Amino acid sequence: MMALFEFELKPVAEISPWGEAPDLSLSWFALTDGQFRINAGSSILFRYTDAILSYWEIAEKDADYQLAAFARDILGCVAPAITPLPKFLHHIADDWIGLRRLQAQSAEHNAYYEAFRWLGERSPWASYLTASPQISFIRQKDNILVGWDNTACLIEGIPVWEAQFGSFTLPVEAFLKECRSFRDRLLDEMYRRINMIEKGETKAQIPLNTHDLYQQHDTWRDEFQGYFEIRNEPDVPWDEAESALDLILKAFPNTTAG
Repeated sequence: MMALFEFELKPVAEISPWGEAPDLSLSWFALTDGQFRINAGSSILFRYTDAILSYWEIAEKDADYQLAAFARDILGCVAPAITPLPKFLHHIADDWIGLRRLQAQSAEHNAYYEAFRWLGERSPWASYLTASPQISFIRQKDNILVGWDNTACLIEGIPVWEAQFGSFTLPVEAFLKECRSFRDRLLDEMYRRINMIEKGETKAQIPLNTHDLYQQHDTWRDEFQGYFEIRNEPDVPWDEAESALDLILKAFPNTTAG
């Protein structure tokens, strides 16, 4: 069975140093350069269309960036995603199509930010990618819905992402397990990468201080672990969200979710 979150690290020797000579560097973050994707049932998220690859004249099918950034965005959504939503949101959160329709029609409304701030907390930002994919993790009773809507992600009219619109659900515990697996696999591979550099089994384009890299590794490990800690406070002010959403629904009475 495929993992929900899959990735491949780029070979160390192929990762270009940051900065300008003689001040060149390769941090732990930089050394996580690689490709990333999400296996959402029969759809693969973060995978480019053939048309946009042809337009850009590149061959890499999956999103290519530092995997630490992907992990930060994905894992940063875990705590909000697994938290049960308040009752006033159930009928909206249970209908991905209706939710996205309501968002689109109310985008210019003054109450939009507060009405949908809760969804933003459950959506990986990925702003470092051109036409970043629109993905959300939403709790529906004992399941997590992975929803995506990339229909507006266009470059010169060309669809950027292979998975255009859809959703995939899995149990909350399975989602948590996949998120922990993503964290652990990335950390394990990065520790192994530093160890190989230390032993001379792989070489970067510049000399590296493995002592510093191990320290950075510990810092990132602590950050990733922190995303799984139980929160004592709600991720958004729910009373404000409810009031704002009520204004939205009154302004767009014929655009309801559920």
